[in-house]
Amino acid sequence: MGWLQRLWGRDEAAEKGAAGEDAVAGKLAEKGWFRVRGLCLRNLYLPTPDGTAEIDLLYLTRKGIFVIESKNYTGWICGREDQPEWTVSVYAGRDWLGRMKTERHPLYNPIWQNAGHVRALEALVGEQTPLWPVVVFTGRCQLEDVTWDSEEVSVCRLEELPRVLRQTGRRALSRRQVRALYARLEPYTRATRSQKRAHVRQVRRIEREQAKPRGLPGRCPWCGAELVLRTARQGSNAGRRFYGCSRYPDCRYTRDL
Repeated sequence: MGWLQRLWGRDEAAEKGAAGEDAVAGKLAEKGWFRVRGLCLRNLYLPTPDGTAEIDLLYLTRKGIFVIESKNYTGWICGREDQPEWTVSVYAGRDWLGRMKTERHPLYNPIWQNAGHVRALEALVGEQTPLWPVVVFTGRCQLEDVTWDSEEVSVCRLEELPRVLRQTGRRALSRRQVRALYARLEPYTRATRSQKRAHVRQVRRIEREQAKPRGLPGRCPWCGAELVLRTARQGSNAGRRFYGCSRYPDCRYTRDL
C-alpha cells in the first residue's frame, strides 16, 4: 500500500470517527428526552506523564463527568473487559453453498482505552469529582458478545445512552461546581496543530510498543507507561508473576504472563 493510500485510509477513518462523535454530541444536545442535563466538551487533549490523552467527549452534569469514548463501526462487536483486543465481524458475502461469510478485524479494547482517559482527567479534577466512563457505539453495528464486570463502566449503543445516563450515579455536584469544571476543562479543547501532531506520534509509538513479539511487556494500555515484570508478595496470589504498570500505585493496571 502506497503512502497516498495509507493517508487516504487515515483520513477516511478520521472522518468516520468524527461522524460518530457528531452523532453522540447531537444526542446529548437534544432537549427533554432524558432527565440528565449537562454541558458537553469535545476533543480534549489532556496532559499525561508520557504526553497527552485525547478524549472524544465529556458530558458534565450534577452527577459528575461522563467520560465518553465514541466508536463508529459496522458489523458485530465481540469482546470482554479483560481482553486486550476485541473483534469486529463484517459481512463479506456468501460462499458457493450460500452460507454467509464474515471478515474479522481487531479492535483495541475501548474500555482500557477509556480507562487511560479517566486517569488523565482524574489527575486534573481530583478524586472528589465522580467520573463515569462510557463507551458508545454508533453506526450499523450490534454488540453481539460484549461483557464487563466493573460497575462504574458502561458500554452501549447510541440509542441506549439516555438509559445509561439516567441509571448511572446520583447528584453529587452543584450547578456552580459543574460550571467551574467546564471553565477549567474548556481550554483543553483548543489544542494547537503541533500538540495534535505530537499526540499522533505518541499514539503510533505506543502502537509499535504494543506490537512487540509475545513475551515482551510493551506499554500500559491505560496510561502509556512501561510495563515491568513483578511478583505478588502477599495474598492468595503470592508468588505469581505478572506485568504491572511502572507508575504503580498511580496506575494499577496488571496483565498476566
